[in-house]
Amino acid sequence: MSSIYEALRRSRATGPAAGNTDRPAVSSRGRVFRLVASAVIVSSVLTAAVVYHAARNSPGPGRPAAQAQSKESAADPGVVLDLMSSAERQKLKGDLEGALEAYRDVVRRVPGYVDAYLRLGEVYYLLGRYDQAKDALAEGLRRKPLDARMLNNMGSVLLATGKAAEALAYFTQARRNSAEYVEPLYNMACAYARMNRKDAALSALRQAAEMQPEVRLWAARDADLATLAADREFKAIVHPEQ
Repeated sequence: MSSIYEALRRSRATGPAAGNTDRPAVSSRGRVFRLVASAVIVSSVLTAAVVYHAARNSPGPGRPAAQAQSKESAADPGVVLDLMSSAERQKLKGDLEGALEAYRDVVRRVPGYVDAYLRLGEVYYLLGRYDQAKDALAEGLRRKPLDARMLNNMGSVLLATGKAAEALAYFTQARRNSAEYVEPLYNMACAYARMNRKDAALSALRQAAEMQPEVRLWAARDADLATLAADREFKAIVHPEQ
């Protein structure tokens, strides 16, 4: 399975690259589900994103619009940026509980900042707290239903909990929403393999490898594709030079 959670570790080893808060980007150096705070931790782009999301977000149930906007507009972008930076540093140090608390603080201050829910889902996943990861991602999707990053990560959580068919639906939607993004397509192959749908898994894997050759390296060591390891076509995809 390819997801943000494993990809971030590899991407940090190869160096940061700029990202986009609204659309995923694919790195030639890793299975990266790009996040602004992970890629450019001190950035005017992130500060602008915090202000933008806070200003345009619609109020939650039961809250008057004027009250919600006033509360979110009062959030200090500098404080939020410091919290996001602190959370990222703590993740890098392995202090996931500290990172979790910082992201929670961001959500309390700016409930409309969707990327904070994305990162909350990541940390909950790393802690093995899958139900809470799903809750965080579900809240992000409620606010931004077409976000391919959020859809892909929700699928990753579901696949990790053995719900391959449900995961596949999220990967498929993420793929529709961001056709140039290889992560969901590769994850579709993993979900199909877990469902014993070999032909569909091989087809998705072949397409992903054509989009990004490094997919072959991922597939060679991915436990989700273990049922395909002895297949001749799988070997041809993973080792085309042989």
